[in-house]
Amino acid sequence: APRQGLWMPAGKISEVEDWEDFGFRFKEINNETRWDNAHGMLTFHYVEPMTWWMNMAHDKLPEKPEGDQPPAEYKQRQFRAIQDEIRRLAAGGETQEIANWANAVLTSVCRNDDGTPYHGVTAMPWCTGILWGMNSMPGIRGEHTDFKNKWNPQLRQQLYGNPEQNGVLHGTYIDSAEGFVGYLDFDHKHFAAAATPLTFDRKYRRPAIFRGAIAYEFIRAIAEDVHGMGKLMMANQTPMELCWLAPLLDIMGTETDWYPNGKWTPMPVNDMLFRRAMCKDKPYCFLMNTGFGTFPPELMESYMKRSLAFGMTPGCFSADAANGQYFTRPELYNRDRELFKKVVPLCRLVAEAGWEPITMARSSDKQIHVERFGESFLTILNDSRDKRTVTITLEGRVPDTSRELLSGATIHWKDKTVELTLDGDDVAVLELAKRDRSAAHGQKTP
Repeated sequence: APRQGLWMPAGKISEVEDWEDFGFRFKEINNETRWDNAHGMLTFHYVEPMTWWMNMAHDKLPEKPEGDQPPAEYKQRQFRAIQDEIRRLAAGGETQEIANWANAVLTSVCRNDDGTPYHGVTAMPWCTGILWGMNSMPGIRGEHTDFKNKWNPQLRQQLYGNPEQNGVLHGTYIDSAEGFVGYLDFDHKHFAAAATPLTFDRKYRRPAIFRGAIAYEFIRAIAEDVHGMGKLMMANQTPMELCWLAPLLDIMGTETDWYPNGKWTPMPVNDMLFRRAMCKDKPYCFLMNTGFGTFPPELMESYMKRSLAFGMTPGCFSADAANGQYFTRPELYNRDRELFKKVVPLCRLVAEAGWEPITMARSSDKQIHVERFGESFLTILNDSRDKRTVTITLEGRVPDTSRELLSGATIHWKDKTVELTLDGDDVAVLELAKRDRSAAHGQKTP
């Protein structure tokens, strides 16, 4: 995906006022594919490994006893009620589609070390009921499995087989790519399904399947099919703990909250560098998930500039990943519109030049970080809340002057060095070599 830009989650880009100002490029779900096709967006089909969100009214569960810690008998009664509901659904108690999902629980659910299935009572904006932790490996046996429900020839044909009628999908989007339900699957019946090595728990040394191996096999199988069609793979929440998903994917990113409980807590530089190194010059996109009503404009600017420092794009979503979405609230995005117009084209510019692990530049201050993009750009980040002055020293050929792209100022080099002063959380972007000005900062991008 050589052309980069902002990640739009669940909403419709067409409904954003003057959407061209925000630099959208990637769309995680196909809810207006024809419009996206006509306006230069890459649109994806949504899937999530290792989960089934089962709707179940909580009044179907036994009433909780008084006290903070429910007794073991209550948990047993609760689980019997959940099992009764699964059996009802698996027998066709609702629709055939739901029956297929319920039967996949019987073949694919991960199990704890005591043999109980991974599950939990949940009340999320998108599901009130039970969250099941599933083994999504393609080798799991059964007519209905988690993998077969989420990727199969019929679904592939439905999504990609009739672009004249449905519009052109550009690939598959994997949500929660590294998995978040459970950690190890102890179900012996699943061991033969694993094409990757088993592991073991550290306490009792019992064999098990690692969650990361499940995620890897699920994504690898879909990626082989999707890439075989000349399509792309996009994923959320990776790379985080796992490094080995990145080679399978073309666009990566994560939902994040840098303002928990009203405290500015940006992602540490080492974490940003890990993601940048794993992705190299593949697009990496953020979605800020925070309470935007209390997220001040100056921190929105800091968020955007820190993303710029690592050639990442600063998108926005929702505090609970569902309600009050940023790009459905004109009072928010209009407030920040000029920031997007100023910063996002620069994010694209440096990212598309390609991140280089060797900077050929040194900083005199350990809290001032330098990154190189292609042969033309350096980004310089003040990773502190204080104003600091730093000397940047270049190796190799050094221009007489450079242009700082955020301010437009001319920078003069002397003896391969330049001295810069940056406010806290501020960023400078130095253009080291001339380029085609049609790609310059400020150009609107469809």
